[in-house]
Amino acid sequence: MTSLIYFDPDELGKGRYFEIDDTLVAEDGRSYSLGDWIARGGNGSVFRCVERSSGTEYAIKFLMQPRGRILKRFYREVRLLKELQHEHIVRYRGTGRTRHSGGTRGLRCPFLIMELADSSLSDIASKSRIPPEIYVGQFRGLARGLANLHAKAIHRDIKPENILVSGDRWLLSDYGLCRFSDRPELDITPSDQAIGPKYWLSPEAHNRRLGQGDAICQASDVFQLASVFWYVATGRHPCGLLTVDDWRGPARLFEPIQRALQHQKSRRPADGVAFAAAIEAAIDA
Repeated sequence: MTSLIYFDPDELGKGRYFEIDDTLVAEDGRSYSLGDWIARGGNGSVFRCVERSSGTEYAIKFLMQPRGRILKRFYREVRLLKELQHEHIVRYRGTGRTRHSGGTRGLRCPFLIMELADSSLSDIASKSRIPPEIYVGQFRGLARGLANLHAKAIHRDIKPENILVSGDRWLLSDYGLCRFSDRPELDITPSDQAIGPKYWLSPEAHNRRLGQGDAICQASDVFQLASVFWYVATGRHPCGLLTVDDWRGPARLFEPIQRALQHQKSRRPADGVAFAAAIEAAIDA
């Protein structure tokens, strides 16, 4: 099988590259042709791919450093995506392994196939303000998606970059840091390690960075998602003491979002179910 050389610009600048088979076969027998590079994350790279039988385009994420804790996180993400079914959660398509000759020759490189998004919320929100007639319905959908996720796991890494835009849907994505609700012993993040996106941390995550024993919980996800909502509506980060004078979105959404941004988690909605109910009540009022 012919191999093609793939790399992202940052890695190429460091003299690093990977050779990956240009035709990939997933565990379910479906075959895919590899396309252009899209993006790079902490431990993997994302490309376009096309299912050969249908011509449908998907995104495929390769784990470029498949070892130890990183590999375990990857397969936990695969397991979770298989179980989740919601229109505002990125859809799972397949998984498999292929040969990759970068670094260690003959290394088997795991991959995950998902629906292909047009962009991320970070991309579009950084270029122009999004009007309420677009984002209000997406807030409802994302809150419902978080409620669906919370039946199985805590996300812990919600940020604009991890919310994808696919047509007329905004999607929660990137589940590498999730902790399963029913199997907390599967959490492989060291107890002294900071968890979450640097600029979108909940108070619990900040306190954890300071050496406190705060538990990151479902209410922490609520805080992170509400932070993203505040950013989309105002163009500003929700730091400091927030008042209605700081708000730039529809008046009816201020109260549920501001309440979800309370420092004390006991004053926030306890989970995605409660947050979704509060957002829906405000929208429908």
